[in-house]
Amino acid sequence: MFARFLLRPTARHSLKHGNPSRWTARTVRTLPSFSLENKTCVVTGSARGLGKEFLTAFALSGARGACVDLAIKDCEDSISSIASQVKEAYPEDPVPELRAYQCNATLENDVKRTWAQIVRDFGKVDVLVTAAGIVDNVEAENYEYARWRKMMDINVDGSWLFAREAGKHMLQHDIRGSIVLIASMSATICVRPQKQAAYNASKGSIRMLSKSLATEWGPRGIRVNSLSPGYMRTDLIKGLLEHEGKELVGSWEKDIPMGRMAEPHELRGTIVWMASDASSYLNGSDVIVDGGYTCW
Repeated sequence: MFARFLLRPTARHSLKHGNPSRWTARTVRTLPSFSLENKTCVVTGSARGLGKEFLTAFALSGARGACVDLAIKDCEDSISSIASQVKEAYPEDPVPELRAYQCNATLENDVKRTWAQIVRDFGKVDVLVTAAGIVDNVEAENYEYARWRKMMDINVDGSWLFAREAGKHMLQHDIRGSIVLIASMSATICVRPQKQAAYNASKGSIRMLSKSLATEWGPRGIRVNSLSPGYMRTDLIKGLLEHEGKELVGSWEKDIPMGRMAEPHELRGTIVWMASDASSYLNGSDVIVDGGYTCW
C-alpha cells in the first residue's frame, strides 16, 4: 500500500535545493497514487537534460522506461547512468527495465517505427513525455525560414507525432494514460531581454496542442497536460550562456522571486505527479514551474 523508502541525506551531508549528496533510506508512508509501479513511460529527448531527469524520476518511482533520442549511444549512456542512480537509491530492489531507442522525432516514419518497437518490447505504454526541443535567440526580422522550420519541426512536430502515436495506442487498448508535452513559461509570456519569437511560438503551440488533445481524449480516460518550466540550468541553457555570458543570467535571476534558476532535478516531483494517478483529475492544464517568474 505504501512506498517503501524515503531517500534522505545523512547527518554529515546537506541538501542544496533538495538535491542529496549522499542518501540513506528509511521506511515512510506516502500516497500510493504517486507510484508508477508496473507502468511503462516513454520520454523523448531523454539522453540528457530535462528528459533524462524525467526518466530518472520515473525509474526511481518504479516505472519501466524507454529512452528516445537521436543517438543510440547517448541513450545507452543515459539509461546506464539512470540504472546506477536507481541501484544506489534502492540497493535491495531490481532496477526497472530501461531500453534505448534511436529516433528522429521530426520524421513521421521514424516515429511510427520507434513507437511500434517500444510497444513490442514493453507490451503497452502508460505515459508519454515529449522533452525533445531546441532554443535560440535571434531577432525576428533576421530569422531565416530554414531556422524557423527547424524550430517548429523539433519543438512542435516532434511532440505532435509522438502524442498521436500514444493517443492511438491508448485509445485502442483502453489505457487510462497520461501524456505530458513539455512547453515553457515562454508559452505564456515573452521573457526579456532575449528575442525568441520562433521559440515562443513553438511553445505556445505545445500549450494549445495539449489542451486540444485533452478535450478530444479526456472522455476516454487519457489525460493530456503541458509542463512549462522556467529558467533551468539544463544543457540547452548552458550552451546558450556560452555565447550570451553571465550578465544574462543576472538579468534573469533578478526577475525570479526565488532569486535563482532551478536545477533540473527540481522537476522530478512535478513530473511524477503529472504522470501518476496522483493527478487523476488534471487534464488540459499548463503546469508552470518557474520560481514565480510569471507572477510579474
